[in-house]
Amino acid sequence: MSTYEMLEHSPTQAKDEEFVLRDLVRMIVDQIWWVLGIALGILLVAVLYAKMSTPVYSADALVQVETPSPNSPNSAQASLAAALMPSAGSMHADAEIEIIKSRAVIDPVVEQFNLNFGTSTNVMPVIGRVTSWFAHKGHPLPALFGFDAYAWGGEEFKVDSVNVPTILQDQRLTLRALGEGRFALLDAENHELLQGEAGTVATGNGVTLLVSQLVARPGTEFFVTRASQLEAGQVFGAGMQVAEKGKDTGIVQISYSGSQPIFITEVANAVAASYLKQRTERAQEEANRMLTFLNNELPRVRNELRASETALAQYQTAAGSFQPTQEAQTYLSGGLDYERQIAALRMQRVQLLQRFTDGADEVRAIDAQLAALNVEKSRFENQFKTLPGSERQAVSLQREAKVNSEIYVALLNKTQELSISRAGTVGNVHIVDMALVPSQPVKPKAGLIIAAGGLLGVIAGVVFAFVRRAFFAGVDDPDLVERRFNLPIFGAIPFSAEQARVDRVRLDRPVALPLPSVKGAAGGAKRLGTQPVGDGFVSTPGMAAKTRVAMALKHATVLPASRSTTQPLLSTTHPFDTSIEGLRGLRATLQFALVDAPNRVIAITSPAPSDGKSFLSANLAALLAESGKRVLLIDADLRRGRLAQYLGRSPHGGLTELLTGQTDFEMAARETGVHGLHFIGSGAHPPNPSEILTSARFASLLQAFEKQFDLVIVDTPPLLAVPDAAVIASLAGSTVLVMRSGAHSEKNIADSLKKLKRAHARVVGGVLNAMPAKRGGRNGTYDYAYAYTYSSDPLTAEVKQ
Repeated sequence: MSTYEMLEHSPTQAKDEEFVLRDLVRMIVDQIWWVLGIALGILLVAVLYAKMSTPVYSADALVQVETPSPNSPNSAQASLAAALMPSAGSMHADAEIEIIKSRAVIDPVVEQFNLNFGTSTNVMPVIGRVTSWFAHKGHPLPALFGFDAYAWGGEEFKVDSVNVPTILQDQRLTLRALGEGRFALLDAENHELLQGEAGTVATGNGVTLLVSQLVARPGTEFFVTRASQLEAGQVFGAGMQVAEKGKDTGIVQISYSGSQPIFITEVANAVAASYLKQRTERAQEEANRMLTFLNNELPRVRNELRASETALAQYQTAAGSFQPTQEAQTYLSGGLDYERQIAALRMQRVQLLQRFTDGADEVRAIDAQLAALNVEKSRFENQFKTLPGSERQAVSLQREAKVNSEIYVALLNKTQELSISRAGTVGNVHIVDMALVPSQPVKPKAGLIIAAGGLLGVIAGVVFAFVRRAFFAGVDDPDLVERRFNLPIFGAIPFSAEQARVDRVRLDRPVALPLPSVKGAAGGAKRLGTQPVGDGFVSTPGMAAKTRVAMALKHATVLPASRSTTQPLLSTTHPFDTSIEGLRGLRATLQFALVDAPNRVIAITSPAPSDGKSFLSANLAALLAESGKRVLLIDADLRRGRLAQYLGRSPHGGLTELLTGQTDFEMAARETGVHGLHFIGSGAHPPNPSEILTSARFASLLQAFEKQFDLVIVDTPPLLAVPDAAVIASLAGSTVLVMRSGAHSEKNIADSLKKLKRAHARVVGGVLNAMPAKRGGRNGTYDYAYAYTYSSDPLTAEVKQ
C-alpha cells in the first residue's frame, strides 16, 4: 500500500489532474440546482426585459444618386474630376450622404414635425411601467404610495408647439397638471412661468405653449424640453442612419427609428423629399448658371464667326477662285482637329473660372492641356512651311471660319437644350423606394433575447458552480483529493442517519455520569483534582525517571473535566449500518497500510472539529477488536475530549492523570464491553495540554502501550485548531487524516498536510467521512459498495438503489 510521506506545499499539477470534461460534468450535476436556479433567473430577467422594453421600429427609404449625364450642365466638371481623381466615383456617394445629414436637408424636416422639442412623462422606474399595463387611456390610475407627481398609467398628454427664450432652451421644464385640463409650467428651479388650459395657446415670461391634449390626475408631472435649432438638428441627425447599399452602387438608404411606426415613416419620407428638393434646386441653379454663361458667350462667338467669314470672302474676291492642293487639304483637316480641341478647352476654362480661381488645380489642368495642344499644333504647322504663302493663308482662313461656325452652332444647340430642360430639371437624384409603415419592430428581438438569456444563464450557472466549487464549497470527491494531493483515500464513509438521530437524542436528554474515586499514595479515596500528584504509575517501564518536564507536571493545576453523556457505539447497536460497512472496508485497507509502519500506533486526526474523527476512532477500534486484535483506544484531546461518550465511560482518571502521575495504567485503562478493546479517556482538562503531550513521558507511554497491544489508536485534537495533533502524529507510526465531506476547501486540506509534513508524520492515507447519499453512482464505486445492506432474513440480501 502506498503511503503519503512527501507533501508539496501546493496541489500537484500532473497531467491527469487537469479539469477534464468528466470532472466538469460531475461538478455541474452535483450543483445542478444552483445551475438551474441561476439559469432560470437570468432567463426570467431576459423575458421581462423583452416584454417590458419599448418596441423600436425602423422606416427605410431608398434614393439613387446618378453620375451626371454627358448632357448635364456639370458633365464637363464631372469628367474632369474623374480623370484627375480615379476614386472620385466612390467619394461621390460619401459626399451625398454628408449632404443628406446637412442642416440644409434636416432643418426643414425638424420644423415640419416639431422635432425641436420633446415631451416625456414622470414615471416611477419599473413599477410605473408595470402599473401602466393595467390602465386604460383616458382613465388615469390613482397615485400609489402617496407619490402624486408620478404618472401611474392611463394619462394622455400632447404638445403641438412650444417656443421659449434662448435662456430656457435645452432646459427641462416641468408641466404640472392642475385638473380639468389646466396646467402650470415651471422652470428648472420650480418657478412658475405660465398657466394655461389644454386646447388654447398659453403665453407668459416669453414662453408660448400649445397643449392640445391633457388628461391626468391633479399633481401629475410631465416634462417639456425646447432644444435650440443647432441642438435639435444634431440630435435628429444622430438618430438617423444614412448609408450606401453595397459598394459604389449609388443607392443610399435613409433609415429612421422610433416607437411610432406611422410617425417615423413620415419622417423618413420627408427627409428623402427634402434631399430630392435640395438636389433639384441645386441642379436648376447649375442649369441657370450654364445658360447665363452660354448667353454671354454667344455674341462673342458670333462676332468672331462673322469676322472670319468676312476675311475669307475678301481673300477669295481678291485672289479669285482657289483650288487647294492635296498637301493643302491635309494641312486644313489636321489644323481643324487641333483648333476644335483648343476651342473646347478654352470654353471649359472660361466655365471653370466662374467657380475657381486661376491657381485652382482644375484650371491649371486645363492650362496644361492647352499648352500641350499648342505645342503639337506648332509642330504640325512646321511640317507645311514649304507651302506657298497665298495657299497657306487661304487654308488658314477657311479653317478659322469653319471652326468658328462649328463652335457657334454647338453653343446654339446647347442653349436650346438648356432652355428646354431647365423647367423639368430633377438633378441626379431619384427616389427608388418610399418608406412604408413597418409592421414588426427591429428591437428588441424577443426570441433572440430570450435565447441569449437562456444561454447566458447556463454559462453563468456553470461559472458560478465552478467558482463555488473552487473557492467556497468544500471538497466532497475522493478522486479529486487523490489527484490533487497524491493522498490515498482508504474509504468514503457514508453519512449515518441513525448516528445523527442518536446525537439529537443525546443533546435533548443529557445524562450525567458520576465522578469516580481514585486511590492516592496513602491508599485513601479522594476526588480528582484534590489528590497530590505522585509517581503512581509503576506498571509501565520508563516512568521512574524524572525529567525536567515531569517535575513541572508535579506542580500543575489539573481542572476537572465537565460531565459527559452516554452514547452507545454504532457498531454495537447497528452493526449493519452503511457507515459501519464503510468502516469495515477501512479496517481491511488500513491493515495493509500498517505492514511497513515503524510502530503500531495510529493517529486519527482531522483538519477541524466536527469532522467525525472521534466517531470514526471509536467504531474503528471496536471493529479491529472484533477481528481478534488487542486494541487500546486513547482520547488524546486534552481540551475537549469526547471519546468517552461513544463507550459509555467516564472521561475522568484518564490520559491527563496518567501523564501527571495521579493514576496508574490499571486505573486509567478501562474495559469497554467489547472483547479486546481497552480505553483511556482524556481525563481532566489541563491548562497546558501541549506541554504535557510534548513530554518524554507521553512518548515512553506510547512505546509501552505498543508492547502490550496489537494496535494503539490515538484520537487527536483538530490539526488546524491546535498544535497537539502534530505532536502526536510525529510519534505515531501511521497517521490517518479524516475529512468531512463538503466541509473543507482544498486550501484547508493542503494546510493540514503541510502541517503534518513539518511534524515529519507518516501519513498513510485519508478518509472522507459523512458522504451524502447520491444517485447515479457519482462517487464511483463507493455508492455501490454502501448500497448493499443486510435484509431482515440473514439468508437473503438485497441491493438498495
